Amino acid sequence: MYDTFLFDTLHRQQASMEPHIINGQKVWLKKAAKRNSRFAYLPLTLLARWLGIDALKPVPNLGGEHSIAKEAARIKALSEAGIAVPLILAETSEGLLLADAGNQDQPSETLLHKLLSVHSAEEIDHFLLMGTQALNDVHARQCYLSEAFARNILVNKEGVVFIDFETDPGEVHELTNCMVRDWHCFIFSLYGKLSKRQLHRERLAPALLNGLRQAQPAVRERFLSTLPRLKRLKRFPFQLFGSDGKKIAITLQALSVLDNQLRKK
Repeated sequence: MYDTFLFDTLHRQQASMEPHIINGQKVWLKKAAKRNSRFAYLPLTLLARWLGIDALKPVPNLGGEHSIAKEAARIKALSEAGIAVPLILAETSEGLLLADAGNQDQPSETLLHKLLSVHSAEEIDHFLLMGTQALNDVHARQCYLSEAFARNILVNKEGVVFIDFETDPGEVHELTNCMVRDWHCFIFSLYGKLSKRQLHRERLAPALLNGLRQAQPAVRERFLSTLPRLKRLKRFPFQLFGSDGKKIAITLQALSVLDNQLRKK
């Protein structure tokens, strides 16, 4: 049934990712998207080299059938390690049919959406704790994610499900740097989207400090070693370059606070 649906629907679907219903079940069809140019990653490559932070070196997403094969392989490997990821219902070289992470009674939502929808310190702390604990659990299993942004972390009634595995950072980085990269993706995505919400910003620092203190010592120390180098960027007036620039400035200031707090005994 799933194989037939994938075969019949794949070439009619216009978007690279789209939901469908099969016999009352919500599924997602992900098809091979246009290949990305390696030149798009050049600025971040140069920045990582200038700062001397290997963990920031980008992991190119080549798109096309390559990304579909990579995603299928990564989902299977992470699932075997006991990490909550989408169930593959059917696959071809051109697309994947994935089970939805939620159900009709309680649909899944991204961690980012959950955080944006709550307004009390207790609720914010709850969802941030879910995120940091889930990230540390992935690393405790000697695994890593691909793009550990808050938009790629789903929340359902069972807990957390991770999505979007079109790249394998392990092809570019050694294991500890893959984990450090997860933390940087997670932190930048949170401050980037929650920077205008004062209560959320106030709750982020203690939640991240707690999560990093619970991280594996090697990961925490490697992450900590990147922060003084990132401080160099604070000299650049990002806040003068619109809303995106202000988000970067706020994130760099937050990383400076994390640096100071994590070094306290």
